[in-house]
Amino acid sequence: PMREINANNERTGMLRVGLVLAASLLVAMALAATAQASQPIEFFQVETSDTDAGGHPDIRTSFTLPNAGEPEVAKDIEIKWPQGVFGNPQAVPRCTALDFGFDQCPSNSQVGWISVKGLYEGDPFHTFGVAPLYDMEPVGESETARFAFTVPTLNVPIAIPITVRTGSDYGLTLKVSGITQEIPLREADLRVWGFPAEEGHDALRFPIGSPGEPPGCPGLLVPVSGSESCPDLKTPTASGILVKPLIDNPTVCTASPLEVELRVTSYQDPVPSTAEAEYPETTKCNSEVFRPVFNVGLTTDEADAPSGLNMQLVAQQVLGQTNAPSQLRSAIVTLPEGFSINPDAADGQRSCPDADANFGNEQPSNCPDTSKIGTMEVVTPALDAPLTGGLYIGEPKPGNQYRLFMLFDGFGIHAKIAPQIFPNPQTGQLQFKVTDLPQVPFEQFNLHLFASDRGLIATPTRCTLYQTESEFIPWNDQVAPQTSTPNVSITSGPNSTSCPGAVRPFHPRLEAGTTTPIAGAFSSFILRLDRDDGDQFLGDLTFKMPPGFTGSLRGISYCSDASIAAAAQRLGREELASPSCPASSLIGSTNVAAGPGSHPFHAVGKMYLAGPFKGAPLSVAAVTPALAGPYDYGVVVVRVALHIDPQTAQVSAVSDTVPSIIGGIPIRMRSIQVNIDKPNFTINPTNCSPFTVDSQGIGDQGTVSDFSSYFQAVNCGILPFKPSMTVKQLGKRKETKRSKNPRLRFELRTRNGDANIKSVAVTLPKAFAIDQRHLGNICSKAQLEAESCAGRQAIGTVETRTPLLDQPLKGPAYAVSGFGKLPHLAFILDGQVRLIPQAESSSVKGGHLRTVVPVVPDAPIGLFKLDLYGGKQGYLVNTRDLCTAPADITVEYTAQSGKTLKQSVATKTACGKKKSKHAKRRH
Repeated sequence: PMREINANNERTGMLRVGLVLAASLLVAMALAATAQASQPIEFFQVETSDTDAGGHPDIRTSFTLPNAGEPEVAKDIEIKWPQGVFGNPQAVPRCTALDFGFDQCPSNSQVGWISVKGLYEGDPFHTFGVAPLYDMEPVGESETARFAFTVPTLNVPIAIPITVRTGSDYGLTLKVSGITQEIPLREADLRVWGFPAEEGHDALRFPIGSPGEPPGCPGLLVPVSGSESCPDLKTPTASGILVKPLIDNPTVCTASPLEVELRVTSYQDPVPSTAEAEYPETTKCNSEVFRPVFNVGLTTDEADAPSGLNMQLVAQQVLGQTNAPSQLRSAIVTLPEGFSINPDAADGQRSCPDADANFGNEQPSNCPDTSKIGTMEVVTPALDAPLTGGLYIGEPKPGNQYRLFMLFDGFGIHAKIAPQIFPNPQTGQLQFKVTDLPQVPFEQFNLHLFASDRGLIATPTRCTLYQTESEFIPWNDQVAPQTSTPNVSITSGPNSTSCPGAVRPFHPRLEAGTTTPIAGAFSSFILRLDRDDGDQFLGDLTFKMPPGFTGSLRGISYCSDASIAAAAQRLGREELASPSCPASSLIGSTNVAAGPGSHPFHAVGKMYLAGPFKGAPLSVAAVTPALAGPYDYGVVVVRVALHIDPQTAQVSAVSDTVPSIIGGIPIRMRSIQVNIDKPNFTINPTNCSPFTVDSQGIGDQGTVSDFSSYFQAVNCGILPFKPSMTVKQLGKRKETKRSKNPRLRFELRTRNGDANIKSVAVTLPKAFAIDQRHLGNICSKAQLEAESCAGRQAIGTVETRTPLLDQPLKGPAYAVSGFGKLPHLAFILDGQVRLIPQAESSSVKGGHLRTVVPVVPDAPIGLFKLDLYGGKQGYLVNTRDLCTAPADITVEYTAQSGKTLKQSVATKTACGKKKSKHAKRRH
C-alpha cells in the first residue's frame, strides 16, 4: 500500500530505509517465463550536452510507456548505456541508505534529477514532480554504483542499481525493479549531470531536509541546452565540493551514433518491450590525447634462469574539466629475443575451462588456483580501491595454444580479459597481445608473473641490456598509437656466477652402467647425461658402449617405420593412451629434463627397438608424448641409429639432432636419462677389464666435447669355459687323395653361461696347404673394406646360430690378399646384423698352416659353422693321402675372462675300412 512518508517522523523514516533495502534485493531477480511480446514503447530519446570524445556531458533520458493499466503496468525498467559511456561515482560524496531513508542526503551528493508522470486520481499523465537523484553507496557485490530518488507526491523511494556488463561490452546498465503497480508509470525524464558539483546546477540542487514533499518543478521538462532553473526554489544551493566529472563520453569515434537500449517488463507480460535511441555521435576526436607509459622488469638478473615478470602500464585519467584521454584498446608487448617460456612453467598445473572463467556472463570467475600463474591489479580513479585478480592459464584451443585469462573483481565488476602469448616457432621469442580491451577508464595495470623455479619466463644466455618493444593502440582511431621501448638487463650468470663469455662453456657429464654388473648376466642399463645451466644447449650426441655389452634380440619385434611416422603426427595424450609401437618392441624408457633452474620439467617417453636407419642395421625410437600441464605439443620422436662394429660387435649409438624447440618453447635440455629395462635383453660382458661408456656431444655454439663414464663387470673368473670344435670332411673317399681339394666343415660350439671366446687359433696338420691355383679371383683388402668382397670368388660359406638372435647369420667366406705372404680369411655373416670376423693366416714351425681369429666378439656364439669348398674352388689341398695317417688339428682358445684352453681335434674323413674280396664278389 502507498503511504505518504513524513521525513520528520523517525518511525516513517525507518520504514523508508526498509523500502530502499527491499528494492535493492530485487536487482538479481530474473524472469524465466515466456509470453507474447509487450506493447511497443511509445517514445524513447537520449540527449547529451557535450559530444566531445572523452567529454563529460549531462545525459538526458526520457521515455513514454504504453497506456498504463490497459492492460500493462511496468514492473522493471532497464536502460543500457552504450559501451564507452562510463562514470566516476567518486565525483561526489555518497549518501548512505540511512540518510536517504530520513531525507538527510547531503545536497552535494545529488547527481541530477528526475521527473515522473503516471496514472493518479484518474489522470493518466499526472506529474508527480521533479525529484533529486542521489549518488548512493552500492548494496551487495553485484553493484558498481547506485542512484536513488523519492517519487514526489507519493514519497516512494526508488533505487537505481548500476552494473557493468562484464559479460559483453562493459557498458553501464541502470535498472529499476519492482515498480509499484498501484500507480502505473507513464513517463519519466531523467537527467544525470556530467559535473554534479558545477555551479550551473545549484538552482536544482535540493537542500538537506527538504519538506515532506520535496520542492520540485511540477510538469517541468528542462531542455538540454540553456540554464536550469526552478521558480519554486528560492535560493540556489552550492555543492561546496571540488568539481569532478561523473560522466565520460566514449573515446571511440564512430561514423554513426551509438545505440542506447530501453527494456521494459510489465506485470502482465514477462517478455520485455524494447526500444533503441541514438547516443549522439562523438566529435572532436583529433583533439584527444593518448600518452600511455609502459615499464617491464624481471625478478632476476641472472642469465639462463627462470624468472617472474612485472609489467606496469599507466594511462593517466585526468579527473578535471578537461576531456578524458582516449582509452586503451589494444596492447602488444614483444620481449627481446632470448627470452622464452620456461618449459617448467606449466608443470603440475591445469588450465581453467572457459565455463569456469564465466566468459559471456556477469558472474565472478571460478578458475582453480592450480591454473594461476600471476597476480594483477587495476587502478581506476572511479573506484575507492584497485580491482584485484590473477592471471590464469586458459584452456588451450586449436590454433590458440597459449591462452591466458586476466580475471579481476571488485565493486560489482567481474572483468574477464583473454590476452594471448605468441612464441616464435623458430626462436621462442615471446609476444604478449591483448585486443579490444573494455572502454573503461582504467588508469593503471600492474601485472606480476610468479617467480621461482617455475617462473613463466626463461632468461637469455648472455649478460647485456635487452630492449622490449611495445605498441599501444587507442580506441580513438584518430589518435596515433604509441610505442615504448623499456630495457631489462641481465648482469650475472646462473646462480650468481660471473657472466658467461661469447662462447658459453660445454661440459656435459655422463653416468652409465648396469644395475647388476655380474659378468655375462642379464641386467638393466641406465645412462644419464647432464648439462649445467649456463652451458651450451645439447645438440648432436653419440654414445659408444663398452665391448661385450650386448643384447638379446630373440623374440623382440621391430616398431615399423610407418608406426614411428604415425606417432610423430599424433597428440601426446593420444599416444599416451594408445602407443603407436607394439608392446613387443618396447625395450625401455626415457626421462628428459628441460628448462633452467633447480626444478626442470620432466617428460617421460618410451624406447622401442626398430629396424635399419641411416645405414645402421638397428635403431631405437624414443617416443615421448610432449605434455606440459594443460599443453599438448604432440609427440617428439628421436631416432637413434645403432651401428654394430663388424669385428667386435661393439655398439655405437648415433642420435638424431636433439630437438631444440617444441611448440615455440626452447627446450634448454638439462638431462637425458635412458633406462633399458626389458627383462633378458641387455647382457654384461664376460671380460672384467675396466672399460668406459664413451660419448661425444656438440653444443648449440658448435663446441665439441668428449666425455665418458667408468664401466666394469665383475666375477668373470667364476665363469666356466669349455668351447668345442669338430672338423669333418664332407666329400667322398676319392677326395682324400693327395693333390685333391677336400670339402671341410669346421663347427665351433659354445655353452650358455660360459665365458665368451676372445680369440681362437686353428693349426692344421701338414696334410693341408693353401692351394695357390684357386686364388685367381681373390678379394683384396681394399675390396673387403669397401664392398665386403662382393663379386669375388668365395672359398666357402659361414653360418652362426647365436642364442641372441631368432635367425642365423649366414654368408660367404673369402680369402683376402694384402695382409702379407698368406691371405687372411674374412667371414661375411649377414642377417639381422652384419658381422665380419677376420682370421690371420701364417706358416708356423714345421710348415703348418696356422689361422688365428684374434678378435672374437664378446658374445655367446652358440654354433659357428665354416664349410670350405672343395674341387675346383677348393681353398685347401691335400699334401698326402688323408687316409694314411690321422689329420689332427690343434685348436687354442682364449676366453674373455683370461682363461685358455687347448684341444686336439681329429678330422673325420671319408676313408672308412677296405672291403674284403668276398664282399666284393657278393656285390
